[in-house]
Amino acid sequence: MLLASSQWPAAALGAHPLLTEDTGTQGAGHVQLELTHDLSRTKDTSTYTRDQHINAVLSIGLTDTLDAIVALPHERQTDRLAATDATLRGFSDMELAAKWRFYDEGALSFALRPGLGVPTGDDDKGLGAGHATPSLFAVMTYAGEPWTFHVHLGYTRNIHDGADERNHIYHASLAAEYALGESLRLVGDASMESSAGRSDHPNTGSMVLGLVYSVTPSLDIDFGYRKGLTNPAADSAWLTGLAIRF
Repeated sequence: MLLASSQWPAAALGAHPLLTEDTGTQGAGHVQLELTHDLSRTKDTSTYTRDQHINAVLSIGLTDTLDAIVALPHERQTDRLAATDATLRGFSDMELAAKWRFYDEGALSFALRPGLGVPTGDDDKGLGAGHATPSLFAVMTYAGEPWTFHVHLGYTRNIHDGADERNHIYHASLAAEYALGESLRLVGDASMESSAGRSDHPNTGSMVLGLVYSVTPSLDIDFGYRKGLTNPAADSAWLTGLAIRF
C-alpha cells in the first residue's frame, strides 16, 4: 500500500489553487467545471514520493445562492525506494456537497458547505476511506477592493473503528486575494487540518501562493505553489488548473 491508510476524500474546497473555500455560487441555471492538477514531492531518508492528484469538480447553480457539487479525484503515486519503484494509481473517493450562501450584505457574506465522501476508491489499496465521510464547513468572505479575504472552518467525521486513526478531523484556513488588474489576481492562503493518522504530526499545515488569470468571464486559469509546514503534508507541490463556466 503506497498511500497512507488514513485516506478520506479530499474535499473540493476553494477556487484552485487555494485550499480555502469562498462564499461564491454559480447562480441559478449556471454550471462550472473545474479541472485541476497537483504535482507534489516528498523526500525522507529512505523514500522519495511523487504524487499526481487530478480532480474534476462540477458545480451546478440550483438557485442564486445554492450550488450542488460533485467532485471525482484521481491519484497516481510513485514511491522510489532504494532498489525499486512502486506505483499506485486509481480513482479516490467521490465527494457530493452543497454550498448555501445564507447571508450577503455589502462586502460581507457567509455560507455553509455540507458534504459527503462516497467510498468509491479502493480501500485495500489506500485510495479510499472505505466508509462514508460526512463533513460541514462554514465560510466567510469579505470582498473589498483591491483586497478580498476568506475564512474557512470545518469538521469531517472519519468513522473508523481502528485505534490508528482519528475520528474527528478539524480544518481552519485563511486566504487573501489581491487584484493586480481586471483579469489577474494574486492569491495565497494558510491552512491547518487535523492529521488522520495518530502516528503522524497532530496537524497537517501548508501555505499556498499563486495567480489566477481570467482569460474571459467564462474561463479562468491558475498556477500556484504549495509548501508543506508539517508532516504528513507533502514537502512541496506545483498546482495548475482551469475553470470553465457555462
